[in-house]
Amino acid sequence: MCADCFDDDDEVDQLQITQELIYHARRIEEDLSGELLSEDAWAIFFGSKSGSIVWADHERMARCREAATTLLSMHSARI
Repeated sequence: MCADCFDDDDEVDQLQITQELIYHARRIEEDLSGELLSEDAWAIFFGSKSGSIVWADHERMARCREAATTLLSMHSARI
């Protein structure tokens, strides 16, 4: 694995993976162009299943997760 993969360890450790985060990441992906990723790929990405993911798919899911995290943080800031 490349050194860049380890640069975000602190941020990833603090990320709380919730059903709400997963839901919003998946809904965000639906708005992107291209073929939707499989249930298995998402399960691997969020850690509920083991396996490997193609790098391009991982990047797509990471963007969706980041957008969902931002969306949820904006929502919680309003409350």
